[in-house]
Amino acid sequence: MHSLRALLGPLRVFDAVCRAKGITRAAQVLHVTPGAVSQQVKQLEVGLGAQLFQKSGREIELTAVGKRLAHRVSDAFDRLNDALKDVVDIQLDKRLRLKVTPSLAIRWLVPRLRGFYAQHPDIDLEISTIAMADDIRLEGADCAIRHGMGEWADVELDHLFDDEFLPVCAPHLARHLKTPQDLLQANLLHSMMRPEAWSLWFSSAELVDSPRLHGITLANAALCYQAAADGLGIAIAQRAYVDDDLRSGRLVIAVDHVARTESGYYLVCDPLKAAEAPVKLFRDWIRSVR
Repeated sequence: MHSLRALLGPLRVFDAVCRAKGITRAAQVLHVTPGAVSQQVKQLEVGLGAQLFQKSGREIELTAVGKRLAHRVSDAFDRLNDALKDVVDIQLDKRLRLKVTPSLAIRWLVPRLRGFYAQHPDIDLEISTIAMADDIRLEGADCAIRHGMGEWADVELDHLFDDEFLPVCAPHLARHLKTPQDLLQANLLHSMMRPEAWSLWFSSAELVDSPRLHGITLANAALCYQAAADGLGIAIAQRAYVDDDLRSGRLVIAVDHVARTESGYYLVCDPLKAAEAPVKLFRDWIRSVR
């Protein structure tokens, strides 16, 4: 008898013929000619020294030996397929898909990820960005970072940080700024993602009747902070996004007044995945990050 390795190809074709119940149909499944299938079956019969099929009119049917082999081969290929699927599933289990806004990814999450990978170097993290954080859906993701008041009944959530807005700028621009009124004459940097942020800040500083706020409008907060550091104007910043810049002195607080809302940022995930790795590992880690 030929070695098992030499017969694996013919055994695969034999299994296809049995499952498809015919040489022509098996050839279609395998994308080869019926002649190639017949040749492989013949090679298997020669290798085993046994007849596996016999003619039955225009069709073929399994012999007694063929039926016995077909059952064993089918079971073996099924178990092999399960083993391969387990390997794929294990690799998928090490992948975590996350949805966030660009500014949150750039200014808060990515700078902290080194700590996560130091603890879990085997987990592959896929970060996709979306335009708005107020209604991030979990389709195509394991977790998302959502903005709001945390009143979502359909998800598991972990609080990350609250809204805290403060004006920031390059150090040399802050020298002549003392009060909120001073900012009305400054060049203000506006984020398209939070267009209401400056109005909210001025309102909280009791400048309700402030005139139309002029300045430069940029696509997101991350661009505003870069422009502020470059001296283009004053940016209204989410404190969590600029803590590192304030500590390093790259940015300074222009006027010492903070505006707060009832909203914040939360990591959300499907309740069915909340306790499973790697979602649980990521949740455990992110709760420790500040």
